[in-house]
Amino acid sequence: MTEGYNLEQHEEYRAKVDAEEAAKEQARVEKAEKETARRAWVNDGGSESAFEKQWPRLRDEARADRVKSADQRAREAQRETSRI
Repeated sequence: MTEGYNLEQHEEYRAKVDAEEAAKEQARVEKAEKETARRAWVNDGGSESAFEKQWPRLRDEARADRVKSADQRAREAQRETSRI
């Protein structure tokens, strides 16, 4: 006798599908970010090969800037809510 499709199986399936969709979205965002940066680099006179060499550093710097910006926004929000 076989069991039917149960809640646990459904939750496992949804977790797998959601993870796959999140990974695809992350890849899409990263690809768009890289393409935007590449265009800016080339428009500023840089070569595509130089961009490819510098991309890991540029990506990490952009990520660090986003983290710093998010931290600053969180601090500002905290100050706003703590004012009496």
